Amino acid sequence: MNNKKFIVVEGIDGAGKSTICNYIIKLLNNSNIKNIVKTHEPGGTPIAEKLRNIIKFSKGEIFSYKTELLLIYAARLQLLDNVIRKNIHINWILSDRYDLSTFAYQIGGRNINKKIILFLQNFINNNIKPDIVIYLDVNPIIALQRIKFKIYDRIEKESINFFSKVRSYYLKIANKNKNIKIVNANNNLKNVKLSVKKIIYKLISS
Repeated sequence: MNNKKFIVVEGIDGAGKSTICNYIIKLLNNSNIKNIVKTHEPGGTPIAEKLRNIIKFSKGEIFSYKTELLLIYAARLQLLDNVIRKNIHINWILSDRYDLSTFAYQIGGRNINKKIILFLQNFINNNIKPDIVIYLDVNPIIALQRIKFKIYDRIEKESINFFSKVRSYYLKIANKNKNIKIVNANNNLKNVKLSVKKIIYKLISS
């Protein structure tokens, strides 16, 4: 197929992004779309994965929000230059998180000035936008309940209040952008998948 698309799945930790990404691949394969590059943020390249590990699991010293932000953009630049730019015209790309996460977590959650985010976006020449973003909206209490049996990383250990602010910022942006599709991820998985299926099949036929 010639209409290659860039799909992003977003949501707070525990929203079910990994499950839905795997389901989207199944839907694409069922539609005879095999040329799919699946990635995630932060990460997606060897260097970016090392930065991901620092961001998520560093211990032993105070971790500045500004340090976190700069590492996220360093990892994104590696992903952009080594994966996304090389595949955007020849393969379908599916990413678990992209730049919307930065706006929600860093501006909404960390209260970092939006001008700094926009400066970094411009600095790394991040001019590639997804064709569609599927935002899995879920109550933070429900989301954290879903992942309570795993070992929390540094960000997952944040408070309910933090994730509530992140969610609010996600919704603030999503409600203004027609390319961001909000899916109620408080529902059971069957209903979430049904909503995602409708979105993906509409995208394929466009």
